[in-house]
Amino acid sequence: MLSLELGGKKRNSADDEEEGKGWSEETESGADGDDVDTEDEEAAAPADAHVKSASEEVTTYCYDAKTGERCPAPTGLTAVMEGGVKYAVDLERGHKTGFYVDQRDNRAMVRALAAGKNRVMDVCCYTGGFALNAALGGAKKVIGVDSSQPALDIATQNAALNGVSKSCSFVNAEAFRHLDACIEAGQAGTYDMIILDPPKLAPNAAAVPRAVPKYVGMNQRAMKLLRPGGLLVTCSCSGAITQRGLLTEVVSAAAASAGRRVTMLGAPRGAGGDQPLDPFYPEGNYLTVIVCRVA
Repeated sequence: MLSLELGGKKRNSADDEEEGKGWSEETESGADGDDVDTEDEEAAAPADAHVKSASEEVTTYCYDAKTGERCPAPTGLTAVMEGGVKYAVDLERGHKTGFYVDQRDNRAMVRALAAGKNRVMDVCCYTGGFALNAALGGAKKVIGVDSSQPALDIATQNAALNGVSKSCSFVNAEAFRHLDACIEAGQAGTYDMIILDPPKLAPNAAAVPRAVPKYVGMNQRAMKLLRPGGLLVTCSCSGAITQRGLLTEVVSAAAASAGRRVTMLGAPRGAGGDQPLDPFYPEGNYLTVIVCRVA
């Protein structure tokens, strides 16, 4: 088992790079067609890997989690396990560490909520984290949407790794265009659950006025597609949004615009318990996740 000491481990407000996960039409680089290595490798000799953190290249060191010794960095796709779910991760060319570990608890929540659901959509799905958990939780049909084909190639492999290829499929599309296309195709009111996990739309405070309408627009479209009583899981990884408590207002504004009524199922959530917050660094509070029932 490998543990990684990575720069930029968590998405936070200090990172001003706007990621392309499910938003930009530009394709991110990825490991298209690489095989998944599911074997633990013996540490042969210390080696450094270079991965992208934010907009610059940094040196990364790999350590064996059992011995603490330096070991060679993995190449290609690496298989990891989270809550019984297998994921292929591109440590070298994927976004940040190659996998959004901060959503661990929220993925488990989606898996529990998916029981008995007929149609689920995971928008900005990256390599399929939420989509896979929805399928494994019992959802009959799950669609993952992202604009990065390399990410979707890995998502497809992940579905196969977990035996949910029949119930889980992926679409290469820009988020807003896909939601609009679904509405135009007469799919309004047909989804049981929709997950929205867009990239950082507000990289800093100055970008908030431009970002809020985007958040509202995406949530409004999702609400239109949900059946009465359907569930919306909506996220913001923008620290400038989270630290101002704006996602709750976004949800309210989207509901008013869509002509729907929403009930929040509990308080807003954040990153998992393994992502501690430093009280002397409030800027580290960057992720908001809201779960609501849409009437």
